[in-house]
Amino acid sequence: MSSIPSPNNSERPTVPEIRWQDPLCANGGNACLQIGHTPDGTPVLRETAHPTELITTTPAGLRNLIEAAKRGELDHLL
Repeated sequence: MSSIPSPNNSERPTVPEIRWQDPLCANGGNACLQIGHTPDGTPVLRETAHPTELITTTPAGLRNLIEAAKRGELDHLL
């Protein structure tokens, strides 16, 4: 996974148009995660509390993460 850095000055980074799905929220809406994709199909994740901090991955990487979560392999992180 790679990270698209957030701006550290008044200039905004050039980020391709991202199509976001509705946020996935827990704890009454305080911890929301959005998943989207760029026009070329690159998966992108962000927390709604920090919308300029983006994490990109590959479709295979996102698939592996979701499958590991479904199997309970990430439960120790909660």
